[in-house]
Amino acid sequence: MTALWLDSSFGASGDMLLGALVGLGADPERLRAGLAGLPVDGWSITVDDVVRCGLAATRVTVQLGHEHEHEHGHEHEHEHEHEHEHEHEHEHGRRWSDIDAMLAGAALPQLVRDGSRSTFRLLGEIEAAAHRVTIDDVQFHEVGAVDAIVDIVGTWIALDLLGIDRVVCGPVGLGHGTVRGAHGILPLPAPATASLLAGAPVRSIDVAMETCTPTGAALLATVGSWGPMPSGTLRVTARGAGGRDPDSHPNVVTAHLVDEPAATSTAAGAVTAVVLTTNLDDVTPEVLAHTSQRLFDAGADDVWVTPITMKKSRPAFELSVLTSPDRSGELRALISSETGTLGIRESTVSKHVAERHVDTVDVDGYAVRVKVGPHGAKPEHDDLAGLAARTGTPVRELAGEVLRRWVAGRST
Repeated sequence: MTALWLDSSFGASGDMLLGALVGLGADPERLRAGLAGLPVDGWSITVDDVVRCGLAATRVTVQLGHEHEHEHGHEHEHEHEHEHEHEHEHEHGRRWSDIDAMLAGAALPQLVRDGSRSTFRLLGEIEAAAHRVTIDDVQFHEVGAVDAIVDIVGTWIALDLLGIDRVVCGPVGLGHGTVRGAHGILPLPAPATASLLAGAPVRSIDVAMETCTPTGAALLATVGSWGPMPSGTLRVTARGAGGRDPDSHPNVVTAHLVDEPAATSTAAGAVTAVVLTTNLDDVTPEVLAHTSQRLFDAGADDVWVTPITMKKSRPAFELSVLTSPDRSGELRALISSETGTLGIRESTVSKHVAERHVDTVDVDGYAVRVKVGPHGAKPEHDDLAGLAARTGTPVRELAGEVLRRWVAGRST
């Protein structure tokens, strides 16, 4: 499987994501040909090699007709802030329903069409909630412009051209300050961006500028799932550039293509494993959740938390970690640094492993892994979550559909 990991630790916008994908190898001519399926006129895209804070990157710029450029001046020189998203789209607002109908009828591959619609639907839902209207009444003052439509659809086309099986997105860098929007001065991150990134991992950048635009946030939230870099063989890395080149940080999105190991079978049998445990009566649930995720990211086989009662009848938690012996030292150090515990118990156990293998089911061009054991099969939740973000279908419904397709595939 080919996985794409998007490092947006310095922010993201539609053109930056598109530039990163072109840098990975999405052919610009095929990209233009795909975009020609849109019933939208008066645009073109240029591709340039640029440098941002000393790093080589690819810059994709959406250029509009002469009249539009004259009206709005040199806004593309500041595109990373997407000032045109916030200042100029009121008079060019498009209804969500019009954009959705346009995309539904466009001559695009199904994956591109459905993905683009999911991105705009998420934007529509955020705008509807912000203005307390129905989604059909939403006017896209800030993302309905031709250049934003091209950014979004172009990103989905580029993903299709690269043959990406799944996308994983890392933490998003957010600056501070204010930006002028269609309704006045707004704080950063912009309200729409903050809503779109609800539940996403973020990091602070000490810079007074908009580092992540609503278009960039919507794409990150719909093209895949949030998580660490996939394990496998790193094939190629590329960067997509924003319009500015500040001294404070590289204004880029970094994209990595990773070849994940092919589906393999695991034979039944007993293997030696280690269980690490510690009792914690002075650690908050937030710290425990963070620690558990870090342990999983570091390679733990399993992590669980059990409520217990300690001395003096103090409510507490027992943190337990199952891992291979070669990782126990690293994970003990991680537990100590994250929780401050003064002691960790370690015991050696025999882990009886059932035979299993991994199959892959294709759902509308998106690969979903299915873990198959001797007594059943279960789709991978991360893959279901990524597909749910693309399609807007609940995870539980997708799980049933994937299993039906898996069963049908076995009978053919």
